[in-house]
Amino acid sequence: MKPMSHFVQGNKDAMPLLLGLLPFAVLTGVSAIQAGMTPWVAQMSSLLLMSGASQIAAATLMTAGAAPFVVIATHIAINFRYAIYSAGLSQLKLCFTPMTKLAAAQVLIDQTYALTFLRCQTQPLSAKEKTLYYFGTALPMWLVWQVGTALGIIAGPLIPTNWHLEFAITLCFISLLIPMLKNGPIVVAATVAGVVSAFSYGWPYNLGFLFSMFVGVLAGGLYRKVRWSQRSEELS
Repeated sequence: MKPMSHFVQGNKDAMPLLLGLLPFAVLTGVSAIQAGMTPWVAQMSSLLLMSGASQIAAATLMTAGAAPFVVIATHIAINFRYAIYSAGLSQLKLCFTPMTKLAAAQVLIDQTYALTFLRCQTQPLSAKEKTLYYFGTALPMWLVWQVGTALGIIAGPLIPTNWHLEFAITLCFISLLIPMLKNGPIVVAATVAGVVSAFSYGWPYNLGFLFSMFVGVLAGGLYRKVRWSQRSEELS
């Protein structure tokens, strides 16, 4: 395959996820306006942050009159998963210059990381090919997110409440999870995180989500370590 074909393949792989991402972005725009943000500030939040879960959480807290430090702390807590994603990308050994690394960080979201991780695990790619694929998945998602946010800002008041756009958030993450359930550590991590999140669902400021994520990652890592130890003993 030619190098740019990996960028195109990233575009193609991202397309099915855009159907779930668009209503998620629209809901983010609606939530921002309902929280009292001006259209300009609401759109800039998507341009600078591009994190629907934390944007909606922040909008909800602002609507409830929460203190600014609570809003900021919630943003940091929810978005801490991106530090884990960044560590994961470093293990995949993509090829970034200082400028492309900044661009990659700006467009990093759950869907982009999941697709890139799966591609790199199943295909023997060079560092350049991995990087092109990463940006191939990221670009259409970034564009759809900005357009969806703008639609939510403009058309939010006209959207009937019985459409329940918030369900798109669940669909987004389900569509990411199912293709990844192909090896033991990920299955263990997802199962443990799901069980823990069921018990920590009512925690304030979405802290239950963060806690369940940490416990799930820890369980998956522990399972992988045990499996590696067992295989080493079998080979010795």
